[in-house]
Amino acid sequence: MPHRETSAMSRNARRPRLAVITATALAAVALSTIGAGSAQAASVATWDKVAQCESTNNWSINTGNGYYGGLQILKSTWDAFGGRAYASYPHQATKQQQILIAEKILAGQGAGAWGSCGSAAGLAYDHADPYPGDTAPPAPVSKAGDVYHAIRATDGSWTPFQALNGYAGAAFFNASQESIAATPDGSTQTLATGNDGNLYHTARYTNGSWSGWAALPGFGGAATFAAKDQAMTGMGNGDAHVMAIGNDGKIYQNTRFKSGTWAGWTGVGSWQAKKIAVAGLPDGSTQTLIVGNDGNVYHAVRAVDGTWSSWNALPGTGTAATFQAGAIAIAALPNGDTQMLATGNDGLVYHNIRSANGTLQGWAKVDGYGGAPGFAASSLAITGMPSGDTQMLAVGNDGKTYHAARYANGSWQGWWATGMGAQKVAIAGLPDGSAQMLATRN
Repeated sequence: MPHRETSAMSRNARRPRLAVITATALAAVALSTIGAGSAQAASVATWDKVAQCESTNNWSINTGNGYYGGLQILKSTWDAFGGRAYASYPHQATKQQQILIAEKILAGQGAGAWGSCGSAAGLAYDHADPYPGDTAPPAPVSKAGDVYHAIRATDGSWTPFQALNGYAGAAFFNASQESIAATPDGSTQTLATGNDGNLYHTARYTNGSWSGWAALPGFGGAATFAAKDQAMTGMGNGDAHVMAIGNDGKIYQNTRFKSGTWAGWTGVGSWQAKKIAVAGLPDGSTQTLIVGNDGNVYHAVRAVDGTWSSWNALPGTGTAATFQAGAIAIAALPNGDTQMLATGNDGLVYHNIRSANGTLQGWAKVDGYGGAPGFAASSLAITGMPSGDTQMLAVGNDGKTYHAARYANGSWQGWWATGMGAQKVAIAGLPDGSAQMLATRN
């Protein structure tokens, strides 16, 4: 079938019709329509009506039902009609690109390919060209701040960094901050702070597809949640915990349950902070680091029952009573330890361990790239691995992304350049020993 008979709203009520059309035949139809003008066409306004019926106008939607994007196009149909010239999946293409491929489907199969949604939108009776004289829109150009994703496999090999598609059909997602968290089923959850200052969420499934971005509802019934900083961690039960600093400077907590529903935001006391990081532990508790308004690093524990400890300042290096930091990161290990990274007032990266019994190893300066005595960085990320290792990302003062590992025996791999220029980085270790990374490009 080219598409489906029923809309997203009604697909459970009626079975879709079957169309015996092979991929080869579809491709032949697609090739015959390229550059030749469509036998049928429809205006953008009409396609918007179809999309409203199919996906509530969410051009980046991927619910995992096999249909993708604003017009809910099958992957096989997308490929057959030339969609891969734009993106691997429909929901990864722009709205305009999805409509251009839909025009070819319409020419080849008619408005019936969208069933009741096509009929309700008047798709069969609107013969306007949606993009007159523009059948090959220029490829969107990435810019600084766009979010990219990569995978480090268990054998240490890397996939190239690939741009994530944007919100509502945009080609890219531009962000000031991003976080990534892994859950036991092998999927990952991503949180990003958009250019509007609000938080957005997307999920990457184990088959490599993405759910598409959705704005997080705000605190106390607000439509959106604007954040100065945010962090996310996966939990052993499949949930993901989110910590954020609101525009009021206060600390808030939220949970995305395994089911995909959200608990909603809860204020965490009256403290205010500049930076925040969080790690989910095997026992179901979380540990949170903040940089307070005084510049000092503080630590707190959220117990399994949701109660919080007090915020405790972490001791500094040498005889210093406190540790002042810029960037911070924290990761949980299978044995209940947590490891922390922070950039000190000297701009260099320091490492610390909090044992499961609550004792601290103390801050130690991390060796630099190529044997240098220190490593200056502007953004940090750390994740625990099933083996007891930790993996780290940092943005050096040269604007490049570097990766390092600390093995379970306490030895270090050392930093190496990934080749990706970035402003911010994030990393999550998966149950199979691989890791997924995010970087906002520079």
